[in-house]
Amino acid sequence: MRTRALLIPLIAVTVALGADVAAAEHHPATARAASAVHVVKFGEYYYRPARLTIHAGDKVRFVNAGKIQHTVADSTKGGTIRSKLIHPRPLSHGQSQTVTFTRKGTVYYLCTFHPTRMRGVIVVR
Repeated sequence: MRTRALLIPLIAVTVALGADVAAAEHHPATARAASAVHVVKFGEYYYRPARLTIHAGDKVRFVNAGKIQHTVADSTKGGTIRSKLIHPRPLSHGQSQTVTFTRKGTVYYLCTFHPTRMRGVIVVR
């Protein structure tokens, strides 16, 4: 009788743990951690990292570490400014702009003040 009293709570715990694992398998979003925040620093005349791979839903915080103003704007691969995902605004030293990337794909970006010298790429998975 004593063995049976100990066995029933053990079975209940095992069943409960199995239900949590099954729920995570059916809902992949619950299996992945919350969205991350990545940092891209930029200055005279660079973005670091210049290429970044993130997940859909992640945020990227662009921080001006330079001495002069710069911007960040999405563009075509060839450098035509689009400004559909990243709306450029002049950022002085220490200022930042955070953008959430919700769709998978490749996003090219550049500084609208220095488009031939400052370019970067974000791959969203």
